[in-house]
Amino acid sequence: MRSEQIMLLAGLALLAACAPASPPAAAAPAPGRVDVATFKATGAPRRCIPLRNTQLTGAGDNHAMARSGANRWWRNELRTRCPAMSRNHTIVLRTTTGQMCDMDMFEIIDPVSRMSFGSCSLGMFTPVEVPRGASW
Repeated sequence: MRSEQIMLLAGLALLAACAPASPPAAAAPAPGRVDVATFKATGAPRRCIPLRNTQLTGAGDNHAMARSGANRWWRNELRTRCPAMSRNHTIVLRTTTGQMCDMDMFEIIDPVSRMSFGSCSLGMFTPVEVPRGASW
């Protein structure tokens, strides 16, 4: 064999060794955390919910949770995966309508450095029952 062929075979062997054996599995919730997709729906999905007295928090790459009032919870299935969602990041939603609505865009910001991690889009809001003491 010529040296060029040997180098090519060695390079291909190295690439094959670095390739993953199987696709990565979906990330499971951390121990002690609950998958918000399993929360029981208590009503029909809505396109918009009032912004007043409502807090929006991340709940993984695919969901956000909104709490309005003392104990009214809404699960939002994001329109696209949002990998920047993290408990350490802040969600910034800018709206002039006084509501959070399906297809509204929000930005993911690091509150310390004020660095932006991109934007994501809200989906429909489904009222859900959140078990006492649940965290996500």
